[in-house]
Amino acid sequence: MKKLFLIVLYKSKIQDSQSCKSVVKNKLQTFSENHFLIWDNSPDKINTASDCGIFFKTKNIDFHHTAQNISLAKIYNYAFDEYSDFDAIQIFDQDSEIQKDCYDDYLNEIIFKNQNIPVFLPKIFVNGRLYSPGKLKICRGHHFSDLPFGVNKHRFYTAIMSGTVVRPTFLKEHDIHFNEELTLYCIDTDFFNKCRKVDPHFFVMDIDFNHELSEAGLSVEEKKERRKLQVAGLKVMYKGHGFLLLSVHIYEAALKVLGRI
Repeated sequence: MKKLFLIVLYKSKIQDSQSCKSVVKNKLQTFSENHFLIWDNSPDKINTASDCGIFFKTKNIDFHHTAQNISLAKIYNYAFDEYSDFDAIQIFDQDSEIQKDCYDDYLNEIIFKNQNIPVFLPKIFVNGRLYSPGKLKICRGHHFSDLPFGVNKHRFYTAIMSGTVVRPTFLKEHDIHFNEELTLYCIDTDFFNKCRKVDPHFFVMDIDFNHELSEAGLSVEEKKERRKLQVAGLKVMYKGHGFLLLSVHIYEAALKVLGRI
């Protein structure tokens, strides 16, 4: 089974990336059908193709560096277009950690046994609460109390992109792409919105998955700025959808009244 593991780095050396270290620890590079795409989105070139080959000890690896810090949506679209003949693609940011014995065998098994499922998601907990997958109702995110492992169905599900496994054939068949007008916020929200409109089924993987969230430790003012950017992302996401866009503007006005942006 041909699988691509995409890892996006930003101002991090390969050997310092938790995701890269996790790949090596789980010996994913030792399987001949596994391929790796390492994308360094840092202003300065602190990694090279040679560094990748030495660290991963495999020839099944491609390396790109984009100093202009391009949109993640562009990187994701490149991966799914360029490797569209692969059985599955798993996306990682630089700070994720897989905790699962025989992970490659497990991934092959669930993908093979669930041919009609387009998306496979790990559970990510924050402070003991299930953070991803979650659900989005127009503007606001909500938590599931819990989700069983295996196949689930929900018309409002969403998730964090890091750790997500997707079948490229599903995206190609339904002409689904990441929205390149979105530079950072709402890229994953918009993507899962498109996926669930076609098929609301998703598979929850039975793995422990540690992920460092970017909002951890933010000040009050930083959180306000983050919400502004999220609202701006929602406006792009719902552009051309009258009622949904109006809902975002009402939501934005409410946040201003409450002093949250």
